[in-house]
Amino acid sequence: MRLPSFIGTFLDGKKRSDSATPTSREASKSGSSGSTPAAANSSGSVGREPPVFPGEMKPITPTDLDATLFDLASDVTDWGTGGQFTFVKTLQEAVRNHGRVDLMTTKDTNTQIAVKRMPTRWVRVGPKEFKEHYPTASERPWHDIGFVKSLNKRGFPHVCDLIGIFRDDANTFVAVALANQGDLFAWCDVDPRPGRAREVVMKPLVTQIFGAVRWIHACGIAHRDLSLENILLNRDETGLNIKIIDFGMGTLKRWCLKEVRGKQSYQAPEMHGDAEYDGYLTDGFALGVVVFAMAVQDYPWISTKRNTCQLFEYVSTFGFEKLLERRKLRKGNGERLIEVLSEPLVELLLGLLTMNPPDRACLGEPQFEAEKARPSIWDKRWMG
Repeated sequence: MRLPSFIGTFLDGKKRSDSATPTSREASKSGSSGSTPAAANSSGSVGREPPVFPGEMKPITPTDLDATLFDLASDVTDWGTGGQFTFVKTLQEAVRNHGRVDLMTTKDTNTQIAVKRMPTRWVRVGPKEFKEHYPTASERPWHDIGFVKSLNKRGFPHVCDLIGIFRDDANTFVAVALANQGDLFAWCDVDPRPGRAREVVMKPLVTQIFGAVRWIHACGIAHRDLSLENILLNRDETGLNIKIIDFGMGTLKRWCLKEVRGKQSYQAPEMHGDAEYDGYLTDGFALGVVVFAMAVQDYPWISTKRNTCQLFEYVSTFGFEKLLERRKLRKGNGERLIEVLSEPLVELLLGLLTMNPPDRACLGEPQFEAEKARPSIWDKRWMG
């Protein structure tokens, strides 16, 4: 799957005004409904309930996380004595952590696992030392491990189980259960081709993804780096299940200021502004990009930073629906995206990808229960 190229010149028409609407915490809390398509389908409609997962959906406090991080740093095992694993192959580079992810097997049971290898000079010997050396780092490897361990403790099924942390003279190794079906980026290149049949195949995965991120938010975590690459797939006796990874940009703060996180295509536009942004709503925007890419095997834009990407400038000027009317399917026969996507799926995408955070659909998190006017993805027809 490749990044899109610009579709052509702007259409004549009126500019949308939602790019000038408020994006502050106060505006979001007001639950203003506006006139955008996202707001038109309010949560008063009849929809399905979010999936129920096993485990305890209990908020993680900063004190909880600090205690977990301390325990993890105190429980690192020597790689030579504790790392009873056999190298199989390298799965991918872990560029942001200056390392790589390897496929290995356990020597006692021959079970396949994934092991992230990072230089200790980068990850340091613990979270305190990492913060001292890299106080402004956007990627925090110990927080990644800490959030996974915290979710493991709560029985959350949609993260990989942490096996252990190991260290030798030069590197730190983080071993987790393997997701054996790759990531969503690779999934996007499989059949069926974009259209109604593909939406049928997508729906169980999208439902899992929405439910999983809702669960994470209910625990107080804003992920801030959701993407096709950070959602893995694992097949077991229950079927095909998603696993969310890479919590290194995650935070327990719902409201963030001047912290641009995640990959450029997935960043909500308010991340680039001067006002506080809601981390849960920016995660929802990123999921809108994920669902779009799953549906059409392409990205909607390259970047959401103003004056950087012509595609995003087009959407900011004329609206997302106009883009769907003009843009052609990359692997098609000249079909426009609006002809390929079902009307209910377009409605869902509009709800997640609206520029105005107060009008953006939520994932049904308990934190939004007081906002009666805010739409929920579970009330969208495509989710029914």
